Amino acid sequence: MRGEWRQRFLRPGEATFEPNGVLPSATHYLLHPVLSDVIALINPAFVQRIDRVNIVGYDRPWHESGPVDRTANVHTCCVLKADVSAFGSLMRSGRDAPVRKALDEAVAQWAPAAAISETGAGDAALIASDDPVALAQTARHLMDDVYRAAGQPRLRIALHYGQVHTRQRVTDLRTVIVGGDAILCAARVEPIVAPGQIWVTEEFREQFLQRPSLSRTTPVPAPTGDGCFNVRKEATQEPDLWVRLYRLEA
Repeated sequence: MRGEWRQRFLRPGEATFEPNGVLPSATHYLLHPVLSDVIALINPAFVQRIDRVNIVGYDRPWHESGPVDRTANVHTCCVLKADVSAFGSLMRSGRDAPVRKALDEAVAQWAPAAAISETGAGDAALIASDDPVALAQTARHLMDDVYRAAGQPRLRIALHYGQVHTRQRVTDLRTVIVGGDAILCAARVEPIVAPGQIWVTEEFREQFLQRPSLSRTTPVPAPTGDGCFNVRKEATQEPDLWVRLYRLEA
């Protein structure tokens, strides 16, 4: 006897659903992560009641918990958005697997310490970090590593600085990016970046120039002639989003 609550789970067959198909009454229910994600999509309020104090496991301690604030955290930092140019052609030719692997491994290896990183669909990467110089170096490593894959694919990379929203994921408590002005801006800039190049916004450049670096930035000529790009998504009701862009060079 240790005078503390411990977790115990019934074995298969030791309990069943009620005759009407309703779960037996309990203070907590253990769900498979796949079910948690599905339920969260249908019922967002479900996420607000996830117990994040107790780690599920047979014979693990059980701690009483009070209310937990699960609202998104807002943080101002640097953002990298990368995408493989002409990835559709690689998929049609059956050469996409090495590229997916190269990007995934490059992000895992070169993302700055304490950065939040994600790869989506194998052809895109999103990284948030407090260090603009380290993130610029990461961008170069990603560009080089992916280019070495079969077919010599080229990335389009955009760097921006602004607000990022993060939240702990329900299934594994990992911090993930859920939005923010910086994410939107980087996502709008990336498609117009020339393949094989790294473009940064004025906001990122200001942060970048505050720290020593051998890299330099040069203005990207804008079609308007005033140095500004409107990166709003076409054919939508989005408001105009004007930015000044610079090419990051060694």
